[in-house]
Amino acid sequence: MQSSHGSASALLKPAQAGAGWMQGLMGEMGEAVPGLGLAQRLVVGVELRVTDGRLAPGTKMPSVRALAGKLGISTFTVTESYSALRARSVLASRPGSGYYVLHRPARAAGEADGVPRIAELPSGHDRPLPAEYRGDELVREAMRRVARAAPEWDGGARPSFGLPRLRELIARRHRAELPALGPQQVMTAAGSLGASMCLLQAWTAPGDAVLVESPASRQLRNLIGTLGRRVLEVPRRGSCLDIAALDRLAALLPSASRQRLLFVSTAVSNPLGVCMSPQGAHQALQAAERHDLRVIELDTWRGLSPLQAPSLAAMDGLQRVAQIGGVSTTLSAKLRLAHVLLPQHWTDDAALRCLHTTLGPSEFEERVACEVLADAGYPRFLQKLNTALKIAGERTLSLLTGAGLQALCAPDGGPFLCAGWPPGSEPRPSVEAVLQEARKQGLPLAAASDFGGTPQPFAWYRFNVAHCGDERLVRFLARMRNP
Repeated sequence: MQSSHGSASALLKPAQAGAGWMQGLMGEMGEAVPGLGLAQRLVVGVELRVTDGRLAPGTKMPSVRALAGKLGISTFTVTESYSALRARSVLASRPGSGYYVLHRPARAAGEADGVPRIAELPSGHDRPLPAEYRGDELVREAMRRVARAAPEWDGGARPSFGLPRLRELIARRHRAELPALGPQQVMTAAGSLGASMCLLQAWTAPGDAVLVESPASRQLRNLIGTLGRRVLEVPRRGSCLDIAALDRLAALLPSASRQRLLFVSTAVSNPLGVCMSPQGAHQALQAAERHDLRVIELDTWRGLSPLQAPSLAAMDGLQRVAQIGGVSTTLSAKLRLAHVLLPQHWTDDAALRCLHTTLGPSEFEERVACEVLADAGYPRFLQKLNTALKIAGERTLSLLTGAGLQALCAPDGGPFLCAGWPPGSEPRPSVEAVLQEARKQGLPLAAASDFGGTPQPFAWYRFNVAHCGDERLVRFLARMRNP
């Protein structure tokens, strides 16, 4: 990696950054990739503007105090963000002079702008679970305990990769599958998107291609695009990846001297709601070894899987797999915290440690997560949530099939169910009509195109069964039957 400080020869003649590049900076990132914290949004926003040319090489950045005042955020947030941008070789610093934009690689040919614009992004269907499905009371009680203990915090420097007690708790929860896992291999993160962002920023550069299973989470796809990386879609056929397609696409990845990433989910994938089969997991790991891939296993919904879904991290023994797990996904919209299990030989990555320092969760969130994981009520909450989602899923599927829709695949658990009108159905409404009626009824519905471009047997939609338990779904289906 290029030196984080850069050199004078790497800079063009300094020019002051005009105010135009800051237009919509923080709000734009919040809308494009919901769930990012202030520091994360600033890092992504600045790198995006450098990559697309709005901030030219050699441009002098505003001082920490000036930028904090313009954006209405703390100087600490700006300082930490500038440090992360230096680690990424986006900015260079000159003692006594400030920060400057470095040269950046051009976008890949044919990529055009490559960054999703806000007007192009669908919205409204990534809502959190309704209150009756969340563990808000568990989180509120944990927050109260942490607030009461605040004077006992040591107030010292933040430990690398997160709070030691939380990392030990997380490691302990995974030792049945990974007996040798140590807390030093656990990195906390500001949600699963924050974890993905840290790994993408540390291991790839703008213009790089990244393998992603398809269909895949809209938010993950938007994040990859917003960071200036290119998504290469690996079709997923239910419980397995299309390995032949993966083999072809691997030839388009960066050279062996750069990191080559594959994002894939094993337990209750979003949007399909299915688990990967043991055979599918074994084939994915074989392909990863064949093409020297770093596998990012998206594992945030495992707690909602009634099946014993395979774990790539466990099957691989944490050699070439980093597993992103979630603490807050099933709990509350008030808490944004995830973790990453890392191979031991990846834990000394200086860029990753620097990015975590800037983009990691707050100590308060980490302490709240500690209290939740240690609470005897947490396993009971998960069991109750699984039961509630199972009942909601069965009811939703019954209503959908009764109205002539067909499930794309039988979900294994979690909140998602994909279904649509199969060929030959009459009437077969257009995608636009379906989405318009869903908005009218307040039903959070997403079309297949939001999750990738892999061809499917029919047009389908992702339903969140937790939001389908009232009369909205009944009214929606009635309107679709008699438009």
